[in-house]
Amino acid sequence: MNDIFSIFNPDWWMDENNNALQIADAVLFLLLCIPVLYLFICALFSLGKYKNPYPPAKVTHRFLVLFTVLRNGKEVINSINHFLDSQIYPRNKYDVAVAATQLPEEDLVTLLQMPVNIVVPDKEQCTKVYAIQQVMERYSPAEYDMVVIFNSDNRIVPNALSLFNNAYYSGCDAIQAHRMTENLTTSIAVLNATSEEINNNIFRKAHTRMGFSSALIGSAMAFDFSMFHELAPNLKGSDLSKSMETALLKQNIFTEYMEEVVCYSKKEESADGYEAQRIGWLRSQYSSTIFALKKLPITLLRGQWDYSLKLFQWLMPSRFLLIALIVCCAIGITLLDWSLSFKWYALLTVIAITFLMALPDGEVNKRFKHSIWALPILVFASVFSHFTRFFQFKKTKKKEKKVKTEETEEKKNRKKD
Repeated sequence: MNDIFSIFNPDWWMDENNNALQIADAVLFLLLCIPVLYLFICALFSLGKYKNPYPPAKVTHRFLVLFTVLRNGKEVINSINHFLDSQIYPRNKYDVAVAATQLPEEDLVTLLQMPVNIVVPDKEQCTKVYAIQQVMERYSPAEYDMVVIFNSDNRIVPNALSLFNNAYYSGCDAIQAHRMTENLTTSIAVLNATSEEINNNIFRKAHTRMGFSSALIGSAMAFDFSMFHELAPNLKGSDLSKSMETALLKQNIFTEYMEEVVCYSKKEESADGYEAQRIGWLRSQYSSTIFALKKLPITLLRGQWDYSLKLFQWLMPSRFLLIALIVCCAIGITLLDWSLSFKWYALLTVIAITFLMALPDGEVNKRFKHSIWALPILVFASVFSHFTRFFQFKKTKKKEKKVKTEETEEKKNRKKD
């Protein structure tokens, strides 16, 4: 028993007759080196300007433009007005629909006066996936050619539908647009925007250049209407992008990324808002990790490389968490045995170069240089969100257990009566 507890003693790790430190160091380095190497390769492929490969279409397809909104009715009203006023696509070739969840009555009245189809889900509390499923039930598979999905705050470029139309005519059944942050008002918002742009370059632009599907982001997405109509009823969970990615990759459907189709959205501007957003993201991340662990060996054996890469991504730690883990390991190994620490600082240098290569051009890049001081705050918030999510999970489990106990006691009392 004493041998087991000796691992908590620093002297045990530093004992020259014990190679446990070297083994642990090698294992940790390998586990963290793999995602860093993957990100570095993707960053290399992301270099260079994007060129649209799709010629003008000879057919003008019909679109259903779907806005999903939760509570914030005024935001979606502004977004729809902007879309209707700015799009250069023929007006008779697209319709606008709204999945309206928990909207105030005054906002619903305003929407009713606009040229949009409103669908109110039959559940007051529902996920984005469920709201979209409710909308798709209102339409037949052949009613439109493509469906485009936006969040309530999205503002897209005027030629978006025309560019989607060209790509669809050339054979693209799933397309992810280039989502960018609109509100670069605080250092946290700028770092959030920078993180999203790095994601765009690594997981979307680089992936499609390597021959793999682009990652979905949950909005500014376009799909073949009949295909989406077929897939929508079987989507599960609260994360639309992960559910849709799984459904598409199971059928070997390629997702294109169109960098020039820019869609502006709003990001959290404070550390508290970012942490709350992270906790929401972690709800789906944990279940995705378990799913990936189960499915990855099977997909590799079947040779489903696109699907396998997606599952591998879900097993990777987030970029901020990856940085935090490498820094902690570098400091820890330096304190225990400095001679083993050089490779950790080399790995930290590689990941820094990786993110510098994937940095976007333009306004985000300019403002990033003045906002980098806030990076430790986001790294800490990213790490802390895991602990917050863990305690929330335990608290939820206790509540569920208490409710079940109360229900059981109530049933027993009824039987006695």
